[in-house]
Amino acid sequence: MTVSFPKCNIGNIDFVISMDEKNMRENVHFLSDDFPIAMYTQHYSHATRDHIPFHWHDELQMTWVFEGRLEYCVNGDTFSLSHDKILLINSQLMHSSRTVSQDARALCIDFNLSIFHPLVLKHYILPFLENSSFSYILLPLRPYQPASLDDFLNWTKAPSGYFSIINFLSQMFESVIRDFKKDEHPVDYDEIEMFHTVLNYIYSHYAEPLTVQQLAVQIMTNKNRLTDLFKKYTNMAPIKFLNEYRLYIAQNLIIHTDKSISEISEDVGYNQLSYFIQQFRDNYGLSPLKYRNKYGQKAEGGHTSITPPHAHDPDCS
Repeated sequence: MTVSFPKCNIGNIDFVISMDEKNMRENVHFLSDDFPIAMYTQHYSHATRDHIPFHWHDELQMTWVFEGRLEYCVNGDTFSLSHDKILLINSQLMHSSRTVSQDARALCIDFNLSIFHPLVLKHYILPFLENSSFSYILLPLRPYQPASLDDFLNWTKAPSGYFSIINFLSQMFESVIRDFKKDEHPVDYDEIEMFHTVLNYIYSHYAEPLTVQQLAVQIMTNKNRLTDLFKKYTNMAPIKFLNEYRLYIAQNLIIHTDKSISEISEDVGYNQLSYFIQQFRDNYGLSPLKYRNKYGQKAEGGHTSITPPHAHDPDCS
C-alpha cells in the first residue's frame, strides 16, 4: 500500500491517504457503515512539496480549498483551485493535486450515490452523471455555502450532521445540473482506459529501467502517441512523470522508514546514487539526508500516521 502526502485529519485523528499500487484506487474510509460519506481535511506543506499522484475512487468527490491554492489535473485539464470555488469530480476519474506556491488546506467529501433518495437518483442525478460529457465541474461558491463549509471543518458525528452534509450535496447537485454545459469537459473513455493502463504499469514497475518504447507497448501504441497522451493528462513527458513518481515514493521512504539513502535509491529505480541525490534535491530543495533530518518521523517526535477509524455508529465521536 502506498501512503500519500498531504497529511489528513478526520475527527482529530491524523492519517495519510493510501491507495492500491495495483490499480491506483484510493482506499476511502467512510464515517460509518450506514452513511457512505468520508469527510476530512488535507494539509499540504509546500516546503515538502506535498502532492497526491494520479489516483481514482468509486466515490464522487467534492473539494473546497479553504487556505492557499492547489493545482489539479483532471481529465487532461490543469487548473488552480482556491477558496472561491468548489470542485466536483465524477467517480472513477483519474486526478492529481499539488501545491502551487504556499501551504494549502482543503476540505474533501467523498460520497456514494446511495445517500440520495432513489427517485431523485434515478430521474435526475444518474442520467446526468452517466452522460459522457461530465467529468468534473468548478462551481462558484454561493453566498449560503461558506457557513456550511465552515461548520463541516469542525463537524462532530452527531446524527443531525448527516442531514447537513446530504442537504449540502443535494443543493450542490441542483447547481451542477443547472449550470453544466454538456460540451465543457467530454470524456473519451477509450483514451482514459489507455492512460489508466499505462499509469498502472508505471505504478507497478517504477523500480525497473523503463523506456518510452516499453511504456508504449503496454497500450499497443507508438512513442509519439504515448507522449501526446502524457502531455494531455499530466502536462509532462512520460519519463519526467516516471521520475517524479519515483521521487514521490522515495520521499515516503525517506520519511517513514530507516532505510539508507542508497537502498532507497535502488528501491525506486535509480542505479546511480549521485544522480538520485541530485534529482531529489532539484525536486524537494534538500538532499535526501537533510530532508530526512528535517521532516522525518524522528524530527517530528516519532509521530506515526494511522489509518482513520471506520465507525460503526453514526453517533460515535
